[in-house]
Amino acid sequence: VDTKKLRQVIYTVLCNQFFISLPMLVPMFYIMKWWGNTFSKELPTFQWFLVELSIFTLIEEILFYYTHRLVHLPLLYKHIHKKHHEWTAPIGVVSIYAHPVEHILSNTLPVMTGPMVMGSHIVSIAAWFSLALLTTSVSHCGYHLPFLPSPEFHDFHHLKFNQCYGVLGVLDYLHGTDRAFRQTKAYERHRVLLSLTPLSESIPEAPRRAE
Repeated sequence: VDTKKLRQVIYTVLCNQFFISLPMLVPMFYIMKWWGNTFSKELPTFQWFLVELSIFTLIEEILFYYTHRLVHLPLLYKHIHKKHHEWTAPIGVVSIYAHPVEHILSNTLPVMTGPMVMGSHIVSIAAWFSLALLTTSVSHCGYHLPFLPSPEFHDFHHLKFNQCYGVLGVLDYLHGTDRAFRQTKAYERHRVLLSLTPLSESIPEAPRRAE
C-alpha cells in the first residue's frame, strides 16, 4: 500500500468519524427523544435485539442500495463518489474513505435510521454500530477471514463500478445489478470461509488462455 495514499485515507476517515459521524449523534438523540424514546436503563431482551437487528439490516440494505446507486449518477460520481473509488482494490480502512456528503448520505444515515425508527436502547445502538463498522471493514479488506462475511461482492463493485451496489445483495438480485458478478469465480467464492484453506485455492480462477 502506498504510504502517501494511506495517510490521506486515515486523515479523511478520522475527519469523517470525528467531524461528521460524532456530531450527527446529537440530532439523533433529540429526534429519538422527540419520538418518545425514554432511554430506559432496563436492557432489551436478546430476542428483541435480534428482531431489531433484522429490521436495522433491512433498512440499511434499502437506504444504502438506493443512495449508493444515486451517487453513481455521472454528475454525483464525478464530484462526490469518485473519491471512494480511487481504490480499485480497497483495504479495510477505505470503507469510510468518502466525500463528506457521501459519508452522511450513504454511510451514516442508512445505519442510524433503523435505531431511530425503532426507538432502540443505547446498548442495541452501540452493538449495531459496531457490527456495521466491522462488516463494512471486512467487506473492503480483500481477505476471506474465517467465519466472517466474504469480501468478494464489494470487491467486484470496486472492480467493475456498475455491479453489486448493496450490502446483502438482495436488491442487486431484484434489480439485476449482480448479473455479471454471478457469472464469475468470485461469485462461487462469495461464501463464509469455514476452514483454513483459502477459497482462492479451493476455487481458483480459470487459467488464462495462451495468446
